[in-house]
Amino acid sequence: MEKYIYRGRKFNVKVIEAILPTSVKTIKEVVEFRGAVAILPVLGRNKIVLINQYRPVIGEWIIEVPAGTLEEGEDPKSCALRELEEEVGYKAGRLIKLFEMYMTPGYSTEKLHAFLALDLVKTGAKRERNEVIKEIILDIDDAIKMIVNNEIRDAKTIALLLYYKYIYSR
Repeated sequence: MEKYIYRGRKFNVKVIEAILPTSVKTIKEVVEFRGAVAILPVLGRNKIVLINQYRPVIGEWIIEVPAGTLEEGEDPKSCALRELEEEVGYKAGRLIKLFEMYMTPGYSTEKLHAFLALDLVKTGAKRERNEVIKEIILDIDDAIKMIVNNEIRDAKTIALLLYYKYIYSR
């Protein structure tokens, strides 16, 4: 059984009957999402670019890495390059895919592709009308302290910063 209860521009919601590996049948509500990218722009010796973005869904400003939703048929690398330029106004000389992760696999199909952007050239942001964003340039160690102090609370940003600091940079 599969029944769509909502179809939208960014995601769809459906109800499915799933059979678990234990043969138990269960009903699940599923948010179908095309996927997204998150990019950590590195300017040089430990300097990174983050954004402070107003998110109407939570009614707060939140510190994040630049990120965005895949367009229909768009590959993650192209999306990352587009979002990097739109949100913070940089072109990447090198874009390195670091990892993929499921954001909330309990109810959503969203897979996020995490990238590192290097050899950046400033071109100027091309933000959408509905994006309220302030650029932040800081040291990676200061960003890690912001995680510890609960100033950075965005899951994709936390994952990408910790991966970069403790896995990639070693």
